[in-house]
Amino acid sequence: MSHPFTWVPGDHARHVSEDPVPPPGVEFPPELTVTALCGREVTSAAGEIAWLWPTCPDCDGRARELVGAPPRTDPAGGEQC
Repeated sequence: MSHPFTWVPGDHARHVSEDPVPPPGVEFPPELTVTALCGREVTSAAGEIAWLWPTCPDCDGRARELVGAPPRTDPAGGEQC
């Protein structure tokens, strides 16, 4: 299922962006500044560790709204980025 956004690790959290991903990739290349759904400008990061950073709760909430998913109810949904 395709979504109108892309997850991106940046600034020590996992964010979501509606910015277009440069071809030919399916994710943002490292060191690219993108606008996250939380309103922050974040610099994309790469690597396995970056994908393990905490999820930005504002980005997660907006992404869930966009796809019609219910809000998070677990404690991890309250983490700050």
